[in-house]
Amino acid sequence: MSSNSSRLRQGLFLLGSLILTTPVGAQTTPIPAKAYGPVWTGFYVGAAFGGGALVNKVNTSGGASLGLDGLGSSGVLGSIYGGVDYQILPKAIIGVLAEASWSGFQSSASAQLPGAGVTANTSAGLGWSLLGRAGLLANPSTLLYLVGGYTGQNISTSGTAVAGGAVASFSRNDTVHGWTIGPGFETMLTGGWSAKLEYRYSQFGTTTPSGTALNVTPSTQAVRAGLTYRFGGLSAAATDDSPPSRPIAHNWTGFYGGVAGGGGVAVNNVSTAFGGASTSITGAGQGLLGSVFAGADYQFAPQALVGVMGDFTWAGMQSTASLTAGGANASIAAQANRAWSVMARVGYLPTPATLLYAAGGYAGQNITSTATAFAGGASAFASQDNTFHGWTVGPGVETVVTGGWTTRLEYRYSQFQQQQILSGIGIQPETHTIRAGLAYKFGVGAPSPSIASE
Repeated sequence: MSSNSSRLRQGLFLLGSLILTTPVGAQTTPIPAKAYGPVWTGFYVGAAFGGGALVNKVNTSGGASLGLDGLGSSGVLGSIYGGVDYQILPKAIIGVLAEASWSGFQSSASAQLPGAGVTANTSAGLGWSLLGRAGLLANPSTLLYLVGGYTGQNISTSGTAVAGGAVASFSRNDTVHGWTIGPGFETMLTGGWSAKLEYRYSQFGTTTPSGTALNVTPSTQAVRAGLTYRFGGLSAAATDDSPPSRPIAHNWTGFYGGVAGGGGVAVNNVSTAFGGASTSITGAGQGLLGSVFAGADYQFAPQALVGVMGDFTWAGMQSTASLTAGGANASIAAQANRAWSVMARVGYLPTPATLLYAAGGYAGQNITSTATAFAGGASAFASQDNTFHGWTVGPGVETVVTGGWTTRLEYRYSQFQQQQILSGIGIQPETHTIRAGLAYKFGVGAPSPSIASE
């Protein structure tokens, strides 16, 4: 910045100080929060796009006992939403919103025998939610929030069975109701526009299709990346009598390390072939995860950076299936337990303290498969570990908390290779995960472009 500009800024500061110390200046009203940063109070509308997975937990009531935890499907989703926020304190916001969404989560199961076969398909379509949210401002332009409330979902199921030349089919639509909850990050861009990344876990009630003994309990895990426009309104801007502060100047260049926790869904596409018989099914398991990560960034422009990062994750995402009938039982389980990745990331800084980024690269996954069976006094047990290789990609938001500390919210979709785990049994896994992390950046001693240009 030139010396003339510095003198002009110093002169304006002195002039403002003189005005504020006069009786006239003393009688002015407090400066609205807009002088210090965006005003969050008001109405807004927006649209979002994302992806996720549906998990159906299935069991029977009476007769033979069947338990599946669970049958899965995955896909993309889109939504539109509208709501209102109120900035109750300089750093606290509450609000309500309504959302309509369409999900493309689809799964299928089939079994083929000589002269017979059966197929079944499940898809999640229209969904809707009425939600409340509450959040804290990590800085004037970035909101960390929790959202939750009521949600509903339409689920369609269809199937066909063929045996001895006879064909039977069915199709039904069910509406399920439940609750949803999850964290989100939202950051202001320019004007009234903001961007957000939000994760939701939704749990629905149990349904029993008429004429069956099956009890189905669905749940979903999904992420949404949204673009919002704020109209303002309500004539209620939060105020703060403290002097305006400069935007946080953060050096993003350097090395960092951190820890993260979250959850996710492992969706396993399983196929079997023995003689003239074959089956295919999409199994799914959900659970929590924890990870450690490290990386390095280089801020090559005031609003852009590139970097590399790696992580190691411990997960508890497990799917199970069991059958008990006539004094015999059998069960099988697949657990995604250890995972690792090496990725590149590229990011955009809408403000000096908040980063929107995309990451992608190599991913590895270890899956432990176990099976047990008992019948007529005889028993069997088998266990095997398999390592799968693939790729991972996803968006994230990271913002400065204080000093070198940052917090982040990151979604990952990972797709792995198909592999034979046992003779005649193949599996191709994929995962949808969400991670909330805390990192510390050590830096390398060089000022970022945003700091050096001031």
